[in-house]
Amino acid sequence: MSTSKPLLKQGPLVQAKYSENNGITLAWNMTEDIEAEAIYHSILPEFDELSSTLLEVRIDPIGSAFTRTLSPGRNFYHVKFKDGSVSTINDRMIYTDGVINFRDMGGYLTEDGRTTRWGMLLRSADLHELSEQDLLTADALGIDWICDLRSEFEVASRPSPAIGKAINTNIPFMAEANPEEMQKIGHDLHAGYKAMILNTDKCALILHELLKEDRDTSLFHCAAGKDRTGVVCALILLTLGVPRDVVIEDYELTNLAVDGLMQRFLSGSNKDYKAYMDQMPDIQGAIPEMMKAAFIQAALEAIDENYGSFELYLTEGLGINEEQRTALQNKYLI
Repeated sequence: MSTSKPLLKQGPLVQAKYSENNGITLAWNMTEDIEAEAIYHSILPEFDELSSTLLEVRIDPIGSAFTRTLSPGRNFYHVKFKDGSVSTINDRMIYTDGVINFRDMGGYLTEDGRTTRWGMLLRSADLHELSEQDLLTADALGIDWICDLRSEFEVASRPSPAIGKAINTNIPFMAEANPEEMQKIGHDLHAGYKAMILNTDKCALILHELLKEDRDTSLFHCAAGKDRTGVVCALILLTLGVPRDVVIEDYELTNLAVDGLMQRFLSGSNKDYKAYMDQMPDIQGAIPEMMKAAFIQAALEAIDENYGSFELYLTEGLGINEEQRTALQNKYLI
């Protein structure tokens, strides 16, 4: 006699938007014969009412806004509709004690109608302060490859711990992130972003690494997970066919980590980041302004100005042919 549970009926598409103070808004298409009756939180992707927590939230006809549940690691929300169907939403943010700006780039719709796979492309700030619980959380993510975009100076100052089976590769994405160089970039972030996206050798290397068979789940990070990581992740999403406006939205999610970024950069107990800030008096107190869309747009403009289109940038600038781009899309899209 089979004891397997019956398959749940799939509910309508539900989209998640994030806001300040850990806010999340779930929105769905309303039809006459369907109505949401409950929202559950779970640490499991499969909905099981007994192992999920019923949230006491207001549900409007087309959505619900509430404060995210901050359970370590991955979180899921299950919207149960009155017709018996259930829609499951991955929380893009991955909660840890010691790492800020940790998130998943899955769930983005591409121009050809496919979607970026969940759990394969991750991004974060540096990993130096991962707690013991965080290490268990990170290990459970099944990370195969960690791409550390920091300079040798930064890596030596704040080394990353080993995480499970993950191979950790240092690919410095700027010539030398010492205080003097950081000062130059801080004074003209537009130029810095343009220089990073035109660093074609490093950009090509990263895409080739993603093509390797042992690169299933990859984590990209720099110091704060916003500038170098922002450019590299934009490159990857664009290569996969994610529209530019969505790529910019992903970049701007770093705004939600502003409080943590400010504390990390300005904390007197954090001598490494404080040293950077002491070298950049003109931008102290203005870090939230650094996550504006204008900076990632500057990188995109550099592509257009120098190559005419992203497609030509890939082929002529990075040497990525159509076969290789297709292989990346087949691997990271569903």
